[in-house]
Amino acid sequence: MKRLIIAVLVLVVLFGAGLFLLWPREQRGLVLYSAVDYGPAVAAAFTKKTGIPVTLVDLSTGALLAKVSAEGQRPAWSLVWFDGDLAAAALDKAGLLARQTTPDLPWNAMGRRLIPADGSYTPTGLTLAGVFSYRKDAIASAPSHWSDLLAASYRGAVGMNNPAISGPMYPLLAGMLHQAGGWPKGQSYVTALGANGLHVYTKNANTLAALRQGQIKIAVTQSSAALYVAASHHAFGVAIPDPAFALPSVIARSPDMPSDVQNEAEQFVRFAMSPEVQKLRMAKGEEDGIFWPLTTDTKSPAGLPPLQSLAITVLDARKWGPREEAVNAWFSKAVMQQ
Repeated sequence: MKRLIIAVLVLVVLFGAGLFLLWPREQRGLVLYSAVDYGPAVAAAFTKKTGIPVTLVDLSTGALLAKVSAEGQRPAWSLVWFDGDLAAAALDKAGLLARQTTPDLPWNAMGRRLIPADGSYTPTGLTLAGVFSYRKDAIASAPSHWSDLLAASYRGAVGMNNPAISGPMYPLLAGMLHQAGGWPKGQSYVTALGANGLHVYTKNANTLAALRQGQIKIAVTQSSAALYVAASHHAFGVAIPDPAFALPSVIARSPDMPSDVQNEAEQFVRFAMSPEVQKLRMAKGEEDGIFWPLTTDTKSPAGLPPLQSLAITVLDARKWGPREEAVNAWFSKAVMQQ
């Protein structure tokens, strides 16, 4: 009888050991949802230096934000990286971001302006939400103010992305409303722009293709996209309007992560903001690599004007971020369906 009991116990132990070996273990490392072109290069460099695996999920900004919102309080991600502090503020208001996570870095003046009060995300570089990319053979003098786009000479000549599809374009729409008096007063400017023949395309590729093909004379796009095209096609110029609207890239951490994952995520953010890796982002980021650094230890890419020479408006992210759905719905009805 004793031998039978011992044999049963041995079988139980062996069966348990087998189950342990077959049971899926928790994945080690970080999961990064990235909508920035330099995300893969940074993730690979981080793993090479630290040995910490990074599972990269590469998405467009709109798809990334939709996925994060859909996952809600059960996130599959450790870090998110995309363009747009307004969207980050909306995610923060919904309780989807960890707070007090912004590291102490040698921020420049603009960097300090862009840090959220609750530390729910880290600004990682600055682009501008809307600049004027234009055909030099079609425009003798480029527009310099937003009111210039309402001139009769630009009727049917201006195009932009759909802010409901192209994630970085909602900050442009919010900026235009802000400079025209806010919400809802600024609606009159945007509807006037629509009445002057504004073309609305899906994304940067479509808007800039329309510019190249001569369907429009001015494309209002994110500065990084406009400058990238101008560097490749000398027939196009870029004019930075007065004012321009700040559009920082931001990185944020998921709340309620285990302490070891929190530590790894903090390492990644600091790594991404180191001078060497900021240079890597500029070199490997294609158009996303054309950004103004927000720390004093890194120089801007060649060809960018000094930040101090520009009139830049920083929108109140906590006010404009949660309005995105309502504002985009209004734009679709008031401008795109007319």
